[in-house]
Amino acid sequence: MMKNKLCAIVGAAMLASCNSGWHQENKDAFYEACMDDARTWVADPAKQKLYCDCVMIHVMDKYPDVNDALEHIEELAKDPDIQVCKTPIMK
Repeated sequence: MMKNKLCAIVGAAMLASCNSGWHQENKDAFYEACMDDARTWVADPAKQKLYCDCVMIHVMDKYPDVNDALEHIEELAKDPDIQVCKTPIMK
């Protein structure tokens, strides 16, 4: 589910910016896609934010270039480092 939302939103941001790296509009689009996904499985806005903050750190660490992140979006949805972000939320 997250994969589809991330593709759509981050894809639009990528079209707006052909430069490499994570420009603010790329971060904002990716984060908003994450929050949209988090809202589908956790009701608490603080937990949604905690999760997406964690996801952003891992994604940006693993893929310093947003274009690389987009090329690996399917792997990101299954990435163990990203799955770890759910652990404190599910308690």
